[in-house]
Amino acid sequence: MLDRLFPHQKNVARYLPAISHGYARVANDPSWHCEGLPGTMLDYLRAGGIFRYPAALASAGQVIKESGSLDSTRTIITDRDPTASFVVADSGGFQIQQGTLGPWRGKATVLQSLRWQEQHGDYVMALDFPTGGIDTGKMAQHVHRLIHVEGEPIEAMSRANGLSVPFNACLRQTVINTDMMLTNRRPDRRFLVVLQGTSEPESREWYQAHKHFIANAEGIAFAGESKTSYRLMLHRLIDMRDDGNLARIKHVHVLGTGTFESGCILTTIQRCIRHSINPKLQITFDTATPFQEAQERYRLMAWYTIDRVKLSWEYLRPSEATLSGDRYENEFTVPLNYWCHARVQDERNRLAKNSTYRANHGRPTPYAAVSMIGKTLAPSDVAVYRRDKDDPDPLNHIIKPDSRTSLLMCAHNVDAITRAMEKVIGKWISPVAEIRNDFPQDLLVIRTIIEMLFNKNHVVGLMDELAECKEVAWDAPRAEFPAPKKGKSPYEAHKFIEENQSYLDALVD
Repeated sequence: MLDRLFPHQKNVARYLPAISHGYARVANDPSWHCEGLPGTMLDYLRAGGIFRYPAALASAGQVIKESGSLDSTRTIITDRDPTASFVVADSGGFQIQQGTLGPWRGKATVLQSLRWQEQHGDYVMALDFPTGGIDTGKMAQHVHRLIHVEGEPIEAMSRANGLSVPFNACLRQTVINTDMMLTNRRPDRRFLVVLQGTSEPESREWYQAHKHFIANAEGIAFAGESKTSYRLMLHRLIDMRDDGNLARIKHVHVLGTGTFESGCILTTIQRCIRHSINPKLQITFDTATPFQEAQERYRLMAWYTIDRVKLSWEYLRPSEATLSGDRYENEFTVPLNYWCHARVQDERNRLAKNSTYRANHGRPTPYAAVSMIGKTLAPSDVAVYRRDKDDPDPLNHIIKPDSRTSLLMCAHNVDAITRAMEKVIGKWISPVAEIRNDFPQDLLVIRTIIEMLFNKNHVVGLMDELAECKEVAWDAPRAEFPAPKKGKSPYEAHKFIEENQSYLDALVD
């Protein structure tokens, strides 16, 4: 499916923005207009809108009500063309575990999530009880229910594996849910088994309890600590390689991580696995940040940076628009893309004057976060503002957020971040050594580790990669990482991963 939708980048892990239910609902409402702009123009899953990006993640947790019924509102998810778009469905397990969607109703809750996912998603996800819910205290009621009501041997499991009772309760409830969903699923829907765990012992135990499910499913989803700890992720992928599961699954989804670093690392994992183990594997990942920045913090993506010092992006409030340098043109009224370019120039000027940055890199490389809607949309279109009469500074404004104008900000943010992700990954896989190595050193080390683990026919060491680059002055010493011989692959993969723990955990959020 994704290779058909994105034929130009078949080797790249795909980024799926996590649809905000409020955005999905209003963006599909043809009755909503903003100065002649129909709501359907904001639907990026279909052709003919402001921009096109036919892939997303949507959660059942956004539509299940406390009463147990489902929200029947039409959205861009419910009205999408399944032959021209791709949706990974999430079970809403965290919300269900926390009780925010009403009381736990056992099998009825599990099957309700399953049926909604099957109706609206291309991939269905197991309803997991995340280990992240332990610290919130909400898992205590489920521990009591499993032990004293349903008679599950949670305490015996804890004694046997040496892990906590709450962890084993999460594990056991997820095993029950996964078994139930695989038994009752529609045969034409593909299924993802969810892997959790906050440490290597927990992650390993979780995988051992689920590996027979993976053999009967079409893929997996990394959640919890496994989605940000590449060490845990690589351990499990190696287990799946050794068990034979990695050669047969079709999809890996990484929940709730959308950083540039994750895009680069997951792309390398996908390319290496495709080359040596499974040529049809597709990796996807998602983030809700573009929606959260617009709807909760009322901020627009302004610029992003790609260089050997850092990968980053910057969101700014529309109120942070300033008068242009010549003082004749108010930047509140110019197109948003122009506003972003002005912010980039300010950042470049700041970095050019920063002696520490010059010593490390030599040139600032921020890029404007442009979008299709930003060609005509101005900050004044999304920021209804007025001066505080008691404030003598004319650049200070009182922002009055509007739920509908924030949707225009969502459209800009989603389009801008997907364009930025394409540019970052395009550089990361460039055939030109100077371009593909123009990244922070930690990322280059991790790329080498991944290549050594999976790409057994052509291993490229970090020192070989850096030798192709022009000499760069670093404040810190270079990492002491051996360049392996081509054609050699680590025999003890798990030991090799642990030996390089510090590198693999350096980018954990």
